[in-house]
Amino acid sequence: MQSIFDPDLQTNITSLLFMKGKQLRRCALTLMAIGILSSYGQSKRLSYEQTFKSQPNAIYKEVPSFVKWLGDDSMLIKEKGKQFIVHVASGNRSAYNEPATQSSVSAPKDAQYYVPSPSGDRAAVIRKNDLYMRNQQTGTEQRITRDGNDSLLNGVASWVYEEEITGRKTACVWWSEDGRYLAFMRFDESNVPVFMLYQSPGKTGNWQKQRFPQPGDHNPRVRIGIVEVATSKITWADFRENDDQYFGIPFFAPDNQLWVKWLNRAQNNLKLYAVDPLSGSKREVYDEKQPTWVAIGEGVNVRFLEDGKHFILRSYRSGWPHFYLHEMNGREIRQLTSGDYSCGFVIKTDPKKNLLWFTARKENSARTDIYEMKSDGKNLRRVTQGDYNLQDVYFSPSNKYIVVKRSNIHTPDQLVVLDFQGKTVRELGNAKGADFDNYALPGKTFNRVKTTDGKYELPVVITYPIGFDSAKKYPMMLYVYGGPNAGKVYDEWNTPLADIWWAQEGMIQVTADNRSSGHFGKKGMDEIHRRTGIMEIEDFMAVGRWLKQQSWADTSKLAIMGYSFGGYMTCMALTYGADVFNYGLSHWPNTNWKLYDTHYTERYMDSPEENPEGYKITAVEHYAHRYKGFLRIVHGTADDNVHPQHVLQVADTLQNLGKHFELSFYPGQGHGFRGDKWLHNKNETARFYYRYLLNKPIPDFLK
Repeated sequence: MQSIFDPDLQTNITSLLFMKGKQLRRCALTLMAIGILSSYGQSKRLSYEQTFKSQPNAIYKEVPSFVKWLGDDSMLIKEKGKQFIVHVASGNRSAYNEPATQSSVSAPKDAQYYVPSPSGDRAAVIRKNDLYMRNQQTGTEQRITRDGNDSLLNGVASWVYEEEITGRKTACVWWSEDGRYLAFMRFDESNVPVFMLYQSPGKTGNWQKQRFPQPGDHNPRVRIGIVEVATSKITWADFRENDDQYFGIPFFAPDNQLWVKWLNRAQNNLKLYAVDPLSGSKREVYDEKQPTWVAIGEGVNVRFLEDGKHFILRSYRSGWPHFYLHEMNGREIRQLTSGDYSCGFVIKTDPKKNLLWFTARKENSARTDIYEMKSDGKNLRRVTQGDYNLQDVYFSPSNKYIVVKRSNIHTPDQLVVLDFQGKTVRELGNAKGADFDNYALPGKTFNRVKTTDGKYELPVVITYPIGFDSAKKYPMMLYVYGGPNAGKVYDEWNTPLADIWWAQEGMIQVTADNRSSGHFGKKGMDEIHRRTGIMEIEDFMAVGRWLKQQSWADTSKLAIMGYSFGGYMTCMALTYGADVFNYGLSHWPNTNWKLYDTHYTERYMDSPEENPEGYKITAVEHYAHRYKGFLRIVHGTADDNVHPQHVLQVADTLQNLGKHFELSFYPGQGHGFRGDKWLHNKNETARFYYRYLLNKPIPDFLK
């Protein structure tokens, strides 16, 4: 007998919901009513302590992690803190005794950043915003720069670069593979406005200063230096420091030329340059212009090929991210992939067989697969089989096996070995704990909902209450993010303990993406240009209307919740979309694009001078007069990303209009927080659910 938890059967049941005909619909609803979309026959239920206080439950267990291949037929994996050698053919495991190694040299205690070279013989050290080069054998250091101060940063990113380009808490230094050169960025922030964040401790409190460029403000001036390790000489790349520009993360080519992404302030023209490390002279390799924007990070990526003569570039210029083959001088040879789907990254190439493998979301925008094709773009073949979303991919040295981590909404995470026909050779482990089959778990469906204008079918995942009965009415919580190219809905296992708890309590939980999420390529993203926030909330309103049309929907209890951009969407939902949404939980929302940073905001909105109407109509305050329902806003007073100024201005507007809402500040907390403050917010959120959505007494454990 086929199990009711079989993924293929679940998919067929889900499909019934969207077929035409009353008989099929009644059949599907009956199946749902008797619990076929959720665990049937299981009796155990999670307790509050198991869900929120880490009391053992054995529903899930740690999935083994892949460490490395030890050849084509064996590998090293890590599980429960221990490493094992696994032989693919037999599945036999043996303990791995890691060979003794010389203790690594630790970072100096006064270092801001410490970045060893690939060989480990040297390290870049940054202290007090100056760059030093350390000899790891002798411990001696050579000082490279001498001008660092509070507003001139060598190897340390300015705030806007750290947040938007280089990454948080990441040094802006990069070694060549052979260790002969060290590249770094130098930021002059003296012209960037200072933002003041008030902190409350003590008798008078204090002010936290931050260099933060808002739209239209001056950005930091940037230079790129290349240090010749043998001589400690700095060569500056041939860019004009005072130009209004951005630089992406530089990277060394196999011939030690430093490749640099350059972007104009308007962010609609990206150029790729090869810079000579000894002279600093630059040579243009690539030039891309778009009418909206070109992303300096994920927008253009490069993979050098083993022959040293070619590279593969990924670009969104066709409206979808695809691969293009180039000579090293920049000449484009051919486009390798095409169509309305998203290519991910090149995994590996085989020059002898003229093959390359890459990831893509081709069959379904919510699932990543592995594909193979000839190096001329012909003979495209899907390698992986089944309806799974891949998270990690590791090829064996001679391309005999592939290790992947995979799942779907009905199948918890698995680490498996595949052959190159996509067949499963061996499972190495999965996330099912010893008690997984004994607990009542919620059922899920993957759905597509048409946008109001009919142009897109938005991906939506619904988590149903345990013991779901389609004849009953349920409150609904829609979780969103909504930011550009930042989709959250994938056909993967995503059922944390908290979701199980709220399914036990009788709540429909929904996650949805909009047109700019990446599911619809750059074409979908381009529609938000100069009015970021409008099409996104329109799409979530379309999902909200669709939910309210379902037979099981309590139309008076549709809530929405999100963080950061999702917090913005939540505030828009209770104002712009107040006729659809009844309740909202907004966490640290950006609410007015005039108040956010230059790089992120101007990419999508242009400058306030160029687009005054766009900035006006995308601000939450502009729709405050529509507000109804009930909104709770949460923000940290030390948020250096989305400043408290955002919610203070919204609160001021709502108060002046006499609107009822709730605002909770968390002193000293940043953009997202943990610890006791997070536990407090989590409990307040639970109280919100019980009071406004579930209409149940607040449990004793929350009092």
